[in-house]
Amino acid sequence: MITIVQKIPFLRLVTALAAGIVTGKFFQPQPEIFLVLILIFPIVLIFLNKNYNFRYHSFFGIGVHVVFIFTGIAVYSLYNQKPEFYSRGKYHAEILEILQEKPNSYQSVLKINSFFKNDSVFKTSEKVMVYFEKTESAQKLKPGETILFIQTPQFVRNNNNPYEFDYQSYLARKKIYRQVYLAEENWKTAQTSANFSLLSLAEKIRLKLMNIYQTQNFRENEFHVLSALTLGYKRGLDPETKSIFSSAGAMHILAVSGLHVGIIFIVFNLLFGFLKKQKAGRLFYVFLAIQALWSFAFIAGLSPSVMRAATMFSFMVIGQNIKRPSNTYNALAASAFLLLLINPNNLFEAGFQLSYSAVFGIVFLQPRLTKLFHFKYKAPQYFWELLTVSVAAQIATFPATAYYFNQFPAYFWLANLVVIPAVIGLIPLSFSLLIFHWVPVLSTIISSLAKFAINFVIQFLTFIEKLPFSVAEFGLTAAELIFLISIVLFVFLFIESKHKMYFKGALISFLMVLGISFAVRTNNLFRKEIIVYNQSGQVLIHIIHGKRNYIVSKEELDDSGFELNTVENTRRSLQLEAPVILNSQQDYCDTIIFLKNGVIVFDDKIISFNLSESEIPESIIPDIVIDPPRNHFLNSSPNSKPVFISSNRFPDRQLVENSNIFYLREKGAYRKKW
Repeated sequence: MITIVQKIPFLRLVTALAAGIVTGKFFQPQPEIFLVLILIFPIVLIFLNKNYNFRYHSFFGIGVHVVFIFTGIAVYSLYNQKPEFYSRGKYHAEILEILQEKPNSYQSVLKINSFFKNDSVFKTSEKVMVYFEKTESAQKLKPGETILFIQTPQFVRNNNNPYEFDYQSYLARKKIYRQVYLAEENWKTAQTSANFSLLSLAEKIRLKLMNIYQTQNFRENEFHVLSALTLGYKRGLDPETKSIFSSAGAMHILAVSGLHVGIIFIVFNLLFGFLKKQKAGRLFYVFLAIQALWSFAFIAGLSPSVMRAATMFSFMVIGQNIKRPSNTYNALAASAFLLLLINPNNLFEAGFQLSYSAVFGIVFLQPRLTKLFHFKYKAPQYFWELLTVSVAAQIATFPATAYYFNQFPAYFWLANLVVIPAVIGLIPLSFSLLIFHWVPVLSTIISSLAKFAINFVIQFLTFIEKLPFSVAEFGLTAAELIFLISIVLFVFLFIESKHKMYFKGALISFLMVLGISFAVRTNNLFRKEIIVYNQSGQVLIHIIHGKRNYIVSKEELDDSGFELNTVENTRRSLQLEAPVILNSQQDYCDTIIFLKNGVIVFDDKIISFNLSESEIPESIIPDIVIDPPRNHFLNSSPNSKPVFISSNRFPDRQLVENSNIFYLREKGAYRKKW
């Protein structure tokens, strides 16, 4: 183990930096203290090195790691310092992203550069999520243009429903803390131009390239898939397409990342690989390769995933061409180190974790898997190597994908055997189309081939999705995640060193996963719980009894609506059966619940849903009152203190004295389990 780590010096440094970033996130210390310590510690280390003594050997190594831990703390704290949040004035802002069409608005991101109030101007730099009212003037807005608006942005808040995606933290990692809806009368185009921004320029160029695609008569779905595959613009993809790719285990091809950058590098290597034969040519090859990688990253909008991939490949190209052993692993660690120094929030992004896990798995495991079989002919050997790449990446990323997405695509290997070759052909085709779009006959031929490839991919993945047992659903706890990661690491170390200790570590971790899984699932079998979700639309009641569950709503639910997506998060995490969907006014009775005219009886608890006091029989005293009409339930029995759950705040004079009031908008979902 020590020998392995010694061969990858940047691994130790990036581990120390990551430890500091995690410390900074959870303890949020003042960065100034650690900046001072970062200056002091190197002086101490220089002194120890100058007066070297073997007794100080360990102290020197520990000191170096402490410096990088302090660096991680300082970098995280400085990067995540919040801007000044101005309100009630006029804002001057720049459009940062291509506008995405939503059902009722256009969504983008603004960067507020100036704030005007009482004849004073305040310079600032704050990113804000914006939703424009659907108008012709809003539709014409482009990245890099500036606007003036008067609507004060509001802080982004989660609904605090169980197992929901933490959208507030997701945006905060992108340094977006507020959002604003701009009606047509609340904004206008500014006459002043924005300062030069590389990201805005990349977005402009990407928009122009997308406009070229639109001139080639692609259907809407074909256009959005092609834009995602080649230019990294996946905001236009519909949920159904995303679901197909995700269920088939091919979602990674829709995010321009390692696969796409790798294809660009393979094409580049085929064209310019001859330069590596001489020393001077090798340096020129490295220069051209890095230029090609980052040019592609630029036209793909400099998204985090493509920048991550371009950085990894840049370090790997440099490492491989200086011909030092173990350079691939060290190059990976060095690229991660650089990315974390630039943006420490990368550490908490699922994409960052999955990218490095996948690449490490491919680099470490794929060559070993390839050696298991060797085919005489090139075609089967090619598909075998392609299969081992998919398997190696899936093994390395399994803990993270299982934890974040609560599912595992069973036929990922089959999907990637077909889809990856199709993408390898599609990317050169698409760039040929961008270059020769002005040539009438040639552009028609290229676009026809691209359409065929896109539709073939979609139809094949749809076939995969419909196969029996195509997706295995499960939920992982944080403890299970930690021990699953331990299993993967111990197995990799055992493969490398053949030391029994690592095999025992993997076995113990496996037993711990089984034990935790058994305890969690046993507990879920006896779970009894009521959840009232916090949503902007209608109120939903989720009643859970073991694996069986019921959804009670006042209005009919749309199968593809946002409301059921909220419930689906809970169902997947707790591994529940498909829910029974009920209307609050219907009659329903089984061995678990009784429902009649808005009154629910579950495990000896009586729940009234959207009923006034006069609508409940006198003989029934509810334990929980959910969303009663306003101006009702102003009196309660002195012997009963029901829990009142409301989606709207009652005026104080209407509150029931000595009763428990639970406001969904303020506290999030109501949960009661026993």
